[in-house]
Amino acid sequence: MTVIVTRLIAAHRALNQEIAREVARRMPDGFRLATLKKRRLAIKDNLHRQLAAARRATRGRSPAAI
Repeated sequence: MTVIVTRLIAAHRALNQEIAREVARRMPDGFRLATLKKRRLAIKDNLHRQLAAARRATRGRSPAAI
């Protein structure tokens, strides 16, 4: 895994934890939740783009070259 992918995964996990904490509050802030979820989705989209690019980059190579 690349450094970028590792950082994106860590950021996604951190946002999941932050969302869980906000939901667990007595009166969750709906605007904050929406913002956190949008950030999490943006990170997820970026992560999928990075993984797809990595797959395209390794196509055509022999398994020993990877």
